Amino acid sequence: MAAPDLQTNVATEDEVVYCTVHPNVEATLRCNRCGRPMCTRCAVLTPVGYRCKQCVRQQQDTFFNAQFYDYLIAAGASVVISFVAAFFLSRIGFFYIAFLAAPAAGAAIGGVVRTLTGKRRGRYTAMIVGAGVALGALPLLMFNPLTIIIYLFLATGTAAAQFGLRL
Repeated sequence: MAAPDLQTNVATEDEVVYCTVHPNVEATLRCNRCGRPMCTRCAVLTPVGYRCKQCVRQQQDTFFNAQFYDYLIAAGASVVISFVAAFFLSRIGFFYIAFLAAPAAGAAIGGVVRTLTGKRRGRYTAMIVGAGVALGALPLLMFNPLTIIIYLFLATGTAAAQFGLRL
């Protein structure tokens, strides 16, 4: 039995290889994990070299363990707590207090959501919490618009940043 020819699967320097995602674009790189040819648009620089987006996503999926109901908990808790916080801020009436209270409210919302979800991480938790904070405060926008607008920016950013989303 003859030994298999190892050179049949390796592209030569003269052979043109195309990206697996963009078939019309010449591939200049290969994923260092799966060996898939890729163009510079598909390449993701990691600490261990260039990887394709599929391999990076696979690797990231091991860190996300949230269940579907965790997103429902995050949405419900952030809307309710945000409404209560915005209600109290709109009743105080001094908009400059919102500069101090809104980040604190956002941090509290993030902490409560993290506790209620058992500290499970979800790919979309930051976006859901940010949307929940905004939705909870929007009904109060007509009572004290300046305070609520300040609250919306500061509390939403603070709450979402706790889950990895940079606004």
